[in-house]
Amino acid sequence: MRSLTVLCLLFCLSFSVGFGQKSIEKIGYVDQQLIIERMPEFKKLNQEITLKSQQYEKILKGKYDDYEAKSAALDKLVAGKAEQMIIRDKALELDNLKKSFDEFEANAMKELRDYYSKKFSPIKQKVNDAIVFAGRQKGYSFILRMDLNPDGGDIWPVVLFARDSTSNLSSEIMKNLGIDSTAASARRIGLPQMLQQK
Repeated sequence: MRSLTVLCLLFCLSFSVGFGQKSIEKIGYVDQQLIIERMPEFKKLNQEITLKSQQYEKILKGKYDDYEAKSAALDKLVAGKAEQMIIRDKALELDNLKKSFDEFEANAMKELRDYYSKKFSPIKQKVNDAIVFAGRQKGYSFILRMDLNPDGGDIWPVVLFARDSTSNLSSEIMKNLGIDSTAASARRIGLPQMLQQK
């Protein structure tokens, strides 16, 4: 009986010592969107998308202007009671212009989306790799995203409370990527900061 009591006591002691030696998990957070926006590759991608968009808009404007001019000409032919064969020919030409405009617009949008997606993936991967590297280097168990998802989806930030800003790794990650991080601390992040503004 006495050995059973000693055994229970040792078990309880080892159990409480095990709880006492619980490891402390380090949790950090990053503003992934801010980091991506500061990437030179992302800025270059935005410039390329803007340039391509302007080129496509110029072509679309030319097609639209041509359509409007031919539409006005068709209206004059109808008002002047031109022959039906001429009116049908001009209406068919106008219909083809509209189809050409719509097709070019759809193809341009698809091309821009595909181009952005193709170029954005390596940028995002580079940032994700830098986040993993910083987390391992600084001994963090978890790194949480504090910003809204740039690909869409999340309505609210992932982290709703951070006790202090010492666990924000955004500046460290930007430094590892060679990006100027001086304005990183000025940005308000997350729901707690929004509530503090009220």
